[in-house]
Amino acid sequence: MSNQAMQNNKSNIFNIVYFVFFIFLPLIYSEQIIDPVLIPRQIYLSAFLFIIGFIVIIQIINKKITPDLSFLKIILPLLFYAFIIIAVISSINATAISESLYVISKTTIEISFFVITTYLIIQKKLELDALIKAIVLFSISSVLIASYQSYSLFFSDKDFLKNMNLVSSTFANKNLLSSILFLTLPFILNGFFLNRTWKTIAYFSFFLIIILLLIIQTRTVLIALFISLLIYLVLIFKNRVYSASYKKIIIASSITLIIVLGGFLYFKQEKYFSRLTDTNTAHVRTLLWENSIAMAKENIFLGVGSGNWQIQFPKYGMNKFDEPLIKTGLITYQRPHNDFLWVLCENGIIGLLIYLLIFTSTLFYLWRLMNFYPDWKIKKMYALFFSAIIGYMIIAFADFPMERIEHQVILFLIFSFATAHYYNTFGNSKKEATKFPLFSVYIILFFTTVVFSFFVTFKRYSGEFHTRLMKNFHHKENWPQMIKQADKAENSCYELDPMSAPIEWYKGVALFSLGNYDMALSSFEKANKIHPNNMHILNNLGTCHEVNKEHEKAEDFYLKALSISLEFDEARLNLAAVYFNNGNIKMAFNTIENVSIDCPDAKYRVFLMAILKSKMNDLLKSKSNDSTLVEKIKGISDSDEKLLNLFFESKRKNIKFVDYVFLIYNK
Repeated sequence: MSNQAMQNNKSNIFNIVYFVFFIFLPLIYSEQIIDPVLIPRQIYLSAFLFIIGFIVIIQIINKKITPDLSFLKIILPLLFYAFIIIAVISSINATAISESLYVISKTTIEISFFVITTYLIIQKKLELDALIKAIVLFSISSVLIASYQSYSLFFSDKDFLKNMNLVSSTFANKNLLSSILFLTLPFILNGFFLNRTWKTIAYFSFFLIIILLLIIQTRTVLIALFISLLIYLVLIFKNRVYSASYKKIIIASSITLIIVLGGFLYFKQEKYFSRLTDTNTAHVRTLLWENSIAMAKENIFLGVGSGNWQIQFPKYGMNKFDEPLIKTGLITYQRPHNDFLWVLCENGIIGLLIYLLIFTSTLFYLWRLMNFYPDWKIKKMYALFFSAIIGYMIIAFADFPMERIEHQVILFLIFSFATAHYYNTFGNSKKEATKFPLFSVYIILFFTTVVFSFFVTFKRYSGEFHTRLMKNFHHKENWPQMIKQADKAENSCYELDPMSAPIEWYKGVALFSLGNYDMALSSFEKANKIHPNNMHILNNLGTCHEVNKEHEKAEDFYLKALSISLEFDEARLNLAAVYFNNGNIKMAFNTIENVSIDCPDAKYRVFLMAILKSKMNDLLKSKSNDSTLVEKIKGISDSDEKLLNLFFESKRKNIKFVDYVFLIYNK
């Protein structure tokens, strides 16, 4: 293989279709659903692969390309197949099957992209130059949208530094924006060696990306960028991958980075870069990883099932988090912010080993290629991809790029280049046309994954569309319409909303609000089967059983909810009510005494007042022989305001209520 062979092939339809695909990828967006990009971009990828697959078949029939799939026998494609098999097997343990179906559909369509892209590169029907140009434009459009958002934020009445999370371009959040821009860098840097026009565009894109990364300050991406740069510099100087002009490029780029960084330090100083030293997000991630490790230990071989980390996570306790909304289940986590832990938890230790081998095999391919070719430009290309893979792994250790279609497409594009070039260089003796029956099987499997992806994503798009409407009706307390939209939202591929709440739970809330307690109970039970660790579902089940006078069942569910979070005051209040209704005033008082006095729940003071009066009545009976003390206590028992104030005083002074009563009145 020569540099000329790789870069000077005539343009063909595959170059054009891939070029168009990447240009429009960051613009695929739908405001009709809750997550406006995730599902639409998988649909877009599926449609793209259907078109590419169809063109491939036409060209094979016309004998313009050969049906050579022998590259599927080398290690990296085999690892991808093994990973899919493990993902399917691990789904045996899944509670929410719909989530497993979705993750499997996403993984298979991404692997299909890898397979067909690798095939086209091997067949020399897909050129690096065309893809470089497409990804340069991809990055520019992404950066320009983010720049406009930054501009609007800077001239708004909001604090620019504190609201940088609003700058996300079309990638859900600023961290995902930073990581996708990082992944485009090896292609942009390769763009420095195109013709003058594209070289200028690549320089412009590179400059904008560096500026934006410094503004956004995603710590993990900046660390990955720094380490990748060091690895790249070591590789190019170790292998003498440079020329006189390339030295100038490196020096100019380094000076630019120094000037830009120095300028920010000078004008913004510590105030600006304090975001880089903020330890709050690191603390939260540590807690996420702690629960994830506990989950992995309990499910070490098969994991909890693809897509089911979010279901099992609350089981390992929410008290350790500082944010009250997390402790009360109003904010939930759908991923551990560590892709490697995510794979370990959902697919077990074998799944993690295969996943790690995918990266190490790619690095091995790139290392061998880099050391094989004498041409410094080719070495430079492999060095860029090698360092980018290392950087991606660093980002994946503290974020979730694995979830996002655009991140995986660009990552798998690097996998494809590494695999195809390795195969073309070291696997020539294995090349042979695949026999028609076997090739037909591969084609059927390919289109099956595309159809499967279409089926799942269209179902989930419909589910999210109706869930969005359902939430609007929930906010308006329009219960009949809420039930109607819930019925339309739920299907075989969509049972949870993007915040991990089962659709059946929303339906149960609406039914309960309409006074249809039996049907509400049925919906809550269905929701509990899908998500057995959701504290709100457990709380609602307890309430339904309490309405039916099933006190013991109600108590069990409230205790389960409190085992997830001891600071879930709503369940604690309801548990106190169960004890009170059952005549156990002592347990009712001990339970409500542990509720925060700042509890915003409207039921708190109502329940507290009823329990306090009963507690005082019991206290008066126990001290009936001390008439003086009884008279003093009775004076406050007759006043709701005095009784509440006395209780709150005891809480503020951290003294048990009864002890405080005696301390004040037994003098």
